[in-house]
Amino acid sequence: MKKLLLGLLAVCFLGGCSTQEDPEDVTYDWTPPFEDVSWGMGEDEAMEALDLDAEEAALDVTPEKYQVFSFTSAMETEVGMAAPDLVFEPGFGLIGVTLRYMPTEEEAAETLTKLEAAYGKSDDGTWSGTKFGDLGLSEEQVAAFKEEDEEISDNDSIVTILLNQDNLTDNYQECVFEGKAAAILEHVLQNNN
Repeated sequence: MKKLLLGLLAVCFLGGCSTQEDPEDVTYDWTPPFEDVSWGMGEDEAMEALDLDAEEAALDVTPEKYQVFSFTSAMETEVGMAAPDLVFEPGFGLIGVTLRYMPTEEEAAETLTKLEAAYGKSDDGTWSGTKFGDLGLSEEQVAAFKEEDEEISDNDSIVTILLNQDNLTDNYQECVFEGKAAAILEHVLQNNN
C-alpha cells in the first residue's frame, strides 16, 4: 500500500512539474496611431500595413543607428491627417512615430480634442501610458527587459505621447509617440513566454 501511495504521489508530483500555466497577457497603453500597426514591427511589415513605400520617404540614419523614414504626404491616422516619420531601431523594429501637421488654429484645436478623446485629458500636451512597474512581468521577463534597457524604472512609462505646438516653426504642430520601451517589451514577451 505504501508503495502504491508513493508511486501515486511521485506521478502527481512529476505530472505537476511538466505542466505549465498559460502566462497572463501583458497589456499596456498605447499602440502606434495607426490601425494594424504595433510597436516592434519590422520595417517591411509596418510599411505594408500602412500601404507605404520606403522608396517614397526621406531616410535618415541617426548616430544611434535608428532609421527614420520621413514621408511628405499626409495620411489618415487615429488623431487626424498628418505626414508621418517612422523610427526603427535594428533588433527592436518600430520604436517611434512623429506626426507632423500644418494646421489652422481650428485644426490644431481639433487635433488636441482627438488626442484627449483617445488618450485622456492633458494640461501640458503630454500623455504617459502604463508604468513599467504596473505590467505584472515575471522576474525572468524583468531581467530580460533590463538586459536591453538597464535604465528603466518602475515609474517609467512604456509609451509616451508629446504634442508640440509652436506657431514659429515650420512644423507648427507635431505629435511624438515614443514606444521604444514597448518595442523592447514586445521583443521580451515574444522570447520569454
